[in-house]
Amino acid sequence: MSARPFVRSLAFAAVAAAALLVGTPLLAPLCGERAAVRFLILAGVVAYAVVMAPSRGRAARAAALAVGLGALWLALPLGLAAHALGAAALLGVCRSGVLYRSRPARAVLLETLLLGAGVALAAFLAGGSPPRLALACWGFWLVQSGYFAVGGVAARSDDAASEDPFERARTRILGLLE
Repeated sequence: MSARPFVRSLAFAAVAAAALLVGTPLLAPLCGERAAVRFLILAGVVAYAVVMAPSRGRAARAAALAVGLGALWLALPLGLAAHALGAAALLGVCRSGVLYRSRPARAVLLETLLLGAGVALAAFLAGGSPPRLALACWGFWLVQSGYFAVGGVAARSDDAASEDPFERARTRILGLLE
């Protein structure tokens, strides 16, 4: 994860679209196409939380939140549009609430604009076929790359008090060795 977050986010957009395009026909025989798409949308949010996390500790927290709330959201009998809106809101909570920080009003405004624009672009690009859904997925994640292009966002640091004692000792030893 040495690449800058903006570049990683652009690459994630392409990978997420490809995963939706390939994953939907693979999962559809098991649970149906609609359920497969809904699952893959939430899997994208979890994967984004892990890939874009500034540290392993933050990745674990954000992924746990996304999996827990995502499982509850997946259990609700919602249409694809409502499901996508909920997944987008979950993404915003994970990104600005767990992974990165900025001033609260700025974070709310930025998340509202990016998530709203991403969902609007996805709705515009979406269609009934899997390639159109993959294009919509790519468009949504492409807009989310703007989060790192805007600036004023900093990675949340891991709290030393909640860190594992072994990790604290390891960090101190590595610091002494350098």
